[in-house]
Amino acid sequence: MTTNPYPPKRAVDSFRIGERGGGQGGESEWNDFARIDAYSYIMTDLPRGDRRAFWQSGETTVSEELLPVIRKHGVPLGTALEIGCGVGRLVFPVAGHFGRVLGLDISPEMVRQGTSLAGQRNVANVRFFSLADYKRCPQDFGLAGGCVDFVYSLIVFQHISDFHAIRDYFELVTFSLSPQGVAYLQFDTRPQDLMYRVKNSLPDFLLPRTLRRGIRRIRRTADELESGFGDYGLDIIENLGPSTAYNRYVLRKSKAQRTLHSVIG
Repeated sequence: MTTNPYPPKRAVDSFRIGERGGGQGGESEWNDFARIDAYSYIMTDLPRGDRRAFWQSGETTVSEELLPVIRKHGVPLGTALEIGCGVGRLVFPVAGHFGRVLGLDISPEMVRQGTSLAGQRNVANVRFFSLADYKRCPQDFGLAGGCVDFVYSLIVFQHISDFHAIRDYFELVTFSLSPQGVAYLQFDTRPQDLMYRVKNSLPDFLLPRTLRRGIRRIRRTADELESGFGDYGLDIIENLGPSTAYNRYVLRKSKAQRTLHSVIG
């Protein structure tokens, strides 16, 4: 049976291009952040201007967090996909372990900077592309159905205010994961207490930079996340740090999804 390996146009069109940071200005907001100082907006807890600490944090995250998950679950080392890649803090160290790494980001400016860095570092097995690029021509990026062995996303979903946009990414994860593949996705699942609700109700001019719209952390409930995973055929195989700011889910395609892939593949 012959099938189109790329997502249907309806699925591609469903991605909400402007909503990473919440609201219609998501892409332009993150472009502005990238032009001002991509490094400090990506890692707000590091000293501004300390690029050595920025890159070292990526190496540490990959060696101490991602690689143990990859080894534990026997993830094939073919293709990895990072959702919200920024300028490549994690892409470059991951590229030392995978045959190919794809970096997806809503900001074309982040993608431009990441692509430039790949050239400067002579790293040939990475490719950065924006969500708008992917929407226009998904087949150009080699992101065919079932071709990705490891999808990961850290400190990204916590900035997306529209849960419909997050669900769109779940759809992309299910579409792209190989039958043996694993996804590793992080969310902030702390309780939405009174202080959180008050801060989110204040206008930006009263708030410090890291609490303003577009960069502030958005908390999610386990129920809405786990319901979303189920809706897109993703099974939870580990739940690390539940009800914390750094809650990570390890996911795999459901048996039904894996069976479907083998039938149409």
